[in-house]
Amino acid sequence: MQIDAMSAAEAEVWRVIEGWNAAFAANDTDEYFRFIDESIIVLTPSNPYRVEGIVDDRAEFEFGLRQGYSSVAYFEEIAPIVRVYGDTAVATYFNRGYHGPEGNAQMIYLKETNVLRRDNGQWRIVHIHVSR
Repeated sequence: MQIDAMSAAEAEVWRVIEGWNAAFAANDTDEYFRFIDESIIVLTPSNPYRVEGIVDDRAEFEFGLRQGYSSVAYFEEIAPIVRVYGDTAVATYFNRGYHGPEGNAQMIYLKETNVLRRDNGQWRIVHIHVSR
């Protein structure tokens, strides 16, 4: 589903995902976490466990940037599908990105699903699941 084929509600959610991913691609921690709910849960293929809550998610995100392994030089969302169910939304898409420290980055292809909740008119991401 391309954005021009989305309903107004789906497009609104997709713009949030695009803004969040733009902050990710820019390695902009403050902007990235502007889109994240306090109760976030994150599952990624690089972690053997689940990250729970914005404090732990931010600590891990910033650690990865300091170490260089999660630095992003390029990021693209492919073939998004968005579904809105009242104040809950699910967005799923493929992504590809060039990740890693300068001089040692690699192109990675992943599948991603994000769950969002609308609170006081604002969409926030409450769940992230990334897989290979």
